[in-house]
Amino acid sequence: MTNSISLQINGLKQLNKNLENIADEIGSSKAAGILTSALRVGAKEFETELKNTAPESPENKIRIVKKRDKSTVEIKPGFLKSRIKIRASTNRKGRINKRFGKKDISLVRVGVFKVPYIVQVEYGTSKHQPQPFMRNAAKSKAQPAVKRIESELNKKIKAATKRIAKQKAKK
Repeated sequence: MTNSISLQINGLKQLNKNLENIADEIGSSKAAGILTSALRVGAKEFETELKNTAPESPENKIRIVKKRDKSTVEIKPGFLKSRIKIRASTNRKGRINKRFGKKDISLVRVGVFKVPYIVQVEYGTSKHQPQPFMRNAAKSKAQPAVKRIESELNKKIKAATKRIAKQKAKK
């Protein structure tokens, strides 16, 4: 079960146009990689906020929990924080599949992966109060993440443009 924060960026028309122009020169695969790496940098904003605000168990004991496949797992304090990660994928071939839609190029997810009790932590139960650290991170870091993505994408586009100009000058 994966609970992650989604952020869709619209309105970066000039950067998108520049990225498309670069894609014509260096290929769509490398241009998609530039986009994915810029999105990954923006996702760091969410990751650091999630790790800073994720709740820890007040008890300092190790619990042993049985999984569905009858195996056991040790859960130590700080286990939730260790599962906060960034996962990025690039749709290099432009195919539609279970991960990518028709116009999707890059997918960057930030969240708590492989923690079955994350919903109970985020929304609470009858015995525990909610600790909405994921929703709070999404609210507080959305705009800084977009600005960081925009500046990183701009920087990467300029670097790619310089490389293209240098290659054309050699020819």
